[in-house]
This record gives sequence, C-alpha cells and structure tokens, in this order.
Amino acid sequence: MKLQSLLLAAIVVAAHCPVAAQTGDVSTHASLSLPPGGYGICFGNSARYSGLRFNWSDSDIEEINGLNFTFWVPGDPLSGTINGIDFGLGVTGAREINGLAFGLGGVFGDQALNGVSIAGLAIIAGLDASGVTISGFGVVASGSLTGFNFGGVGCIAGGDMTGISVGPLGLMASGSLTGVNLGGLGLMTKQSMLGVNFAGLGLIAGERLDCINIAGLAAVGPGGISGVTVAGGAVVSQGEIAGVNITLGAIQTELGVSGVNVAGFRTKADHVMGIDLNLVTTEVRRANGIVSGLYNHIYEGQEGISIGLLNHASVLHGLQIGLVNIADNNPEGLRVLPFVNVHF
Repeated sequence: MKLQSLLLAAIVVAAHCPVAAQTGDVSTHASLSLPPGGYGICFGNSARYSGLRFNWSDSDIEEINGLNFTFWVPGDPLSGTINGIDFGLGVTGAREINGLAFGLGGVFGDQALNGVSIAGLAIIAGLDASGVTISGFGVVASGSLTGFNFGGVGCIAGGDMTGISVGPLGLMASGSLTGVNLGGLGLMTKQSMLGVNFAGLGLIAGERLDCINIAGLAAVGPGGISGVTVAGGAVVSQGEIAGVNITLGAIQTELGVSGVNVAGFRTKADHVMGIDLNLVTTEVRRANGIVSGLYNHIYEGQEGISIGLLNHASVLHGLQIGLVNIADNNPEGLRVLPFVNVHF
C-alpha cells in the first residue's frame, strides 16, 4: 500500500510537467520532497536532487544523484547531469549520464554517456559513449564509442570505436576501429582497422588493416595490410601486404606482398617475397622465394623457385619447373626449355 501511495503521489505531483516538456514551453520545477529539501524521496521535476526521484518527464534539470525514474520522454533540449541509475519507461536522457541508464524507447546523452546504457530501440550520444552500450536497434555517437557496444542493427561512431563492437548489419566509424569488431555485413572506417575484424561481406579501411581480418567478400586497406587476412573475393591494398593472406580471388597491391599468400585466381604486385601460391597466375616485377600458378610472369628479377605450366622470368636466378620455362638471361638455346630451366 505504501508503494502504491508513493506512485500515485508521483503521478499527481508530476502531472504539471509533461505539457511543458512536450510543447517546449518554459518548464516548471514543481516537486514534492520527503523530507523537505534536496535529498530523500522526490516526486516531480526537481532541478537538483539526491536520493530516490520519480518524475513524469525531466526538463531543465541541473544535477540528479541516486535513482531517477521517469515515465515519458525528456524535454528539449536535454539538460543536466544524472549520476547513478536512470530508468525510463519511455526515453531517458540528459546532457550527461554517469552510471546505469535504461530506456525502453531509448537512452540519449546530449554530450556523454558513461557506464552501462541499455535501450529497447536506440542509444544516442551527442559526443562520446563509454562503458557498455546495448541497444535493440542501434548505437550512435557523434564522438567516440569505447567499451562493449552492441546494436541490434549496427553501431556508428563519428570518432573512434574501441573495444568489442558488434553489429548484425555493420559497424561504421569516421575514426579508427580498434579491438574486436564483428559486423554481419560489413565494417567500414575512414582511418585504420586494428584487432580482430570480421564481416560477412567486406572490411573497408580508409588507411591500414592490421591483425586478424576475415571477410566473406573483400578486405581493403589502402595504407597497407598485415597479419592474417582471409577474404572470399579479394585482398586489396595500395601499400604493403604482409603476413598470411588467403583468398579465393586475387591478392593485389601497387607495392609488395610478403609472407605466405594463397590465391585462387592471382597475385598481382610490384614484388613478392616468401611463399606465393596461386591457382591461375602470378604477375609481379620481382620475386624472391617460391611462386606457383598456371602462368608465372616475373617481369624483371626472380630469385628462388617458380612452379607452373608456363614460367617466364626476364632475369632468372633460381629454378623454373613447368611445361614451358623461359629465362631471358640464359644463353641462346637455353632460354626456352621444357620441364626445367635454371640459372645461377
């Protein structure tokens, strides 16, 4: 009975607030405090309070500490700081929320969300969100997202996204993606992607792509790719590609490829160093190590072994094994040989 009486008092006292909050008029700070003062149990739109507070809709607040419980959406613009537990049956929001925030409709922070934020639909931070953010639809921050981030559809950060981030549709960051990043369709960042990165379709970084990268279709890092990279269609960069790279399609860069590379179609680069295994072709200017493919074309110098149906090196320092082997720097009569060609 006591709880029912308190809730009834909350509704009666706070009934003056929703009109102002919804229409944008100057809000009222009418409230009832037990005991009188700035702490204890409060019903209504008190601007500053510590303790247990019930309100229909927060509007023009300054600082709330403790447990804050609201029934409707906050007034516009979002104001004040809430420290502690902020629970909203509709949407909960403030200029800054520190602690645990839960909103069936959403959790909004005009500037920052720090702590644990859980929303049925959306979590939106005007600047940064840090800690744990879990939303049924999406998590969006104009600044950075740091910690554990899960959006039922996806997560978007205007700055960096750091930590463990999961989006069944995808993740997007204007800054860098760092940590464990899982996107059902794709991951995209304007800067670098570092950590464990997985996407059902594509990984697209504006700069580098480093560590463990797995993509159903393509992994793209214009500034360079390093680590273990597996892509269904292609591994593509304008910089160096280093590490273990595996694809059913092509490995392609304007510079070099080093490490262990396996491609269903081809490797096309300025140079390769290490083990390069291709089903169809290798097209490089220089090769150091072992290369294989149906057709291996080394435009300048080859040091090592090439294995294929047709092997062609302008300058060979090593061994060619295949049906037709061409070494342009061999003496006349030995430049084109079947099965094996050699020059040291």
